Amino acid sequence: MNLNFEKFQKTNLGLKKLNDLRSLSFKKFETLGFPTRRQENWKYTDLKNIISNNFSDLQIIENQKESKFNSKFLIKNFEHNRIVLLNGHFIEKNLSFEDQKKINIKSLNTALKSEKDFDEIKNYFNDDDNSMISLNHAFVNDGIIIDVDDKYLFNKPLIIYNLFDKVVENKIINNKVFISLGKGSSLNLVDFYKSEHNIKFFNNTVHNYTIKKNSILKKFSINSSIDSSYNYNSTKIKSYSNSIFENFILSLGPNFIKNEIHCNLLEKFSSCFVNGIMLLTGNQHHELKTNINHKFENCKSSQLVKSVLLDNSNGTYQGKIYVDKCAQKTNGYQLSKALVLSEGSGFNSKPELEIYADDVKCSHGSTTGNIDENSIFYLMSRGLTKDQANKMIVEGFLNEVIETITEPSIKRLVAELFIERINKVNL
Repeated sequence: MNLNFEKFQKTNLGLKKLNDLRSLSFKKFETLGFPTRRQENWKYTDLKNIISNNFSDLQIIENQKESKFNSKFLIKNFEHNRIVLLNGHFIEKNLSFEDQKKINIKSLNTALKSEKDFDEIKNYFNDDDNSMISLNHAFVNDGIIIDVDDKYLFNKPLIIYNLFDKVVENKIINNKVFISLGKGSSLNLVDFYKSEHNIKFFNNTVHNYTIKKNSILKKFSINSSIDSSYNYNSTKIKSYSNSIFENFILSLGPNFIKNEIHCNLLEKFSSCFVNGIMLLTGNQHHELKTNINHKFENCKSSQLVKSVLLDNSNGTYQGKIYVDKCAQKTNGYQLSKALVLSEGSGFNSKPELEIYADDVKCSHGSTTGNIDENSIFYLMSRGLTKDQANKMIVEGFLNEVIETITEPSIKRLVAELFIERINKVNL
């Protein structure tokens, strides 16, 4: 690997306090290195080994001059606003359906050069002993900041296009996304990933969301096209009184993904809902790790994750519900179900409850198995082939999660992408 920090610093020299933070973060990353199974949060995924086996010379991305945004990757027949990030860099925004006076969007690159803007986000340069976040702090030079005014309700969904082209071959991209919803506001956000070629790269993104009183953020993470990318996403959420955070994850395409979601329910009647699908083939390795922290009374969380694994794929779900001693009347639910359909595939599940309050309603469960042979026999007795029966059962199994989506237009979009993917899978 060639993570030349000194060269990066010279090229991206900025505010002294930013440079100092970068230096401290890189030293921390050098000490910790890429995570291994020795760390509890990575007990099922040895990222250091994955990196060394798949990248002989992983480098920091530098030259963007050869890159050009290709509009063919925009989603058609779906009314939406958009922000485009190409290779991690802010390219354009289009909010044609909105009152743009109520929404402030700026590139992180611009904010990192401003004393005032940087002072507002510098507290987020905290890594919590996570070496991937330290790496992101050290090398980040772009991303987006979105501030939504109080009581503004988006008319149409906002899609953040994360696009990648051949320039990122054997490169690592580090960027950040900051979103703050004002009181009583709402946003449907789609995080959409697409690479132009079957290129091999590593994308390391850190998200920080603030959801203020009576506001709603519904996020849909869509990574559905088959490619050779490796991805780590860390998402931290602060939810305040009577706010709602929903996150739906469609995890289908890349070689490797680890999504981490840390949601802090900080005031009464705040809610967090995380639902996800993994459909894995070949040698894909996907992981979802959640920490839902109930910090105040009368808060609610729910998690439903379903996975189907074939060939030599590997999936993991680590989910934790934490209930503070002052978080009485908590309602927490967590369920993971997996179908392992090949001898070479495997699934790991680690559901956890850590409860310090006594007036709570919390439950968790996890099942891993194969398709019920009686169900296959029944469908075949009705005229279906075995392949058709398998497909019908898998579709029904995973569709339960898609049905949790509360936005009809986005549900249709997700269902189309899901069907497109499942039709290419040999069940």
